[in-house]
Amino acid sequence: MKVLIIKPSSLGDVIHSLRVVNQIKVGVPDASIHWVIKKGLEEIISKCGLVDKVLIFNRGKGFGSYLRLIKNIRSENYDYVIDLQGLLRSGLLAATTKAVHKIGRADGREFSTFFYRKIGYSKPSKDVHAIEILKEFLKVFKINDFDQDLPLTFSSEAKNEFNLTHKAVILFPESRRKEKEWPFFQELADKLKSEFELNVYISGVERTKNFHGHIDLRGEVSLGHLPFLIKSASLVISNDSAPLHIASAQDIKVIGLFGPTSAKKYGPYPQNRKSAVAIQSNTANIGDISIEQVLNEINLLLKKD
Repeated sequence: MKVLIIKPSSLGDVIHSLRVVNQIKVGVPDASIHWVIKKGLEEIISKCGLVDKVLIFNRGKGFGSYLRLIKNIRSENYDYVIDLQGLLRSGLLAATTKAVHKIGRADGREFSTFFYRKIGYSKPSKDVHAIEILKEFLKVFKINDFDQDLPLTFSSEAKNEFNLTHKAVILFPESRRKEKEWPFFQELADKLKSEFELNVYISGVERTKNFHGHIDLRGEVSLGHLPFLIKSASLVISNDSAPLHIASAQDIKVIGLFGPTSAKKYGPYPQNRKSAVAIQSNTANIGDISIEQVLNEINLLLKKD
């Protein structure tokens, strides 16, 4: 069986999708999985060990690039194509395949639902977790049981490249949206070092603020090595962003901070896992989450060791 997954972005959503595809590989071991992914995110797909072929979506590179992608897709004889993106461009890609079974999100936008058979929730409740929505696609493969604790595994040549020490806490202070960034990571880092005697690492893309006295890895960790870095941590603390979902997928202790987005929809999964905590602002302003709240949850999580 040959299956094409169309899920170009974003990284956090890709991680959610990988957790469902992981279950497909368990239920249908002989399935060959191909994946359409946005340029720049392909390394995470290559490292997960679930995908046999990666097809690059070069967003913003013009219609010619899009046509070449279509040509590459049409050269394969897929049994199933699954549009997990649910946008016009992904729906069109699904439509151009030769697959007998073209399936996609019932809550797809931009008229994407005209191009495939709809699966799942057409109007999901705001309290339905993103993975619960994607789980509906397992029924296509006659998989009725979803193992919530089935971890994602990633290959890496990094080993202990980053020299993480015992009791390493990794902070991820960035997000693609500024309103999702908790403003007190610097102060939190200082308290973790002075009061908890923890080794604090900072990870992300841009060095926009100085974290004096801590190990700053921002800009030094490739996407392919990021899962290994996270797996090496005693605890991860993150805004609502991809590192949170990578930690959750590997069952690493994690605290997620949520302001304008819903922890019920995008928090660590499964939501009853004792190794994960989601802190939701009561006002939708992430700055209203106090340092004391976060420190209290850190204390409780670390006591479970």
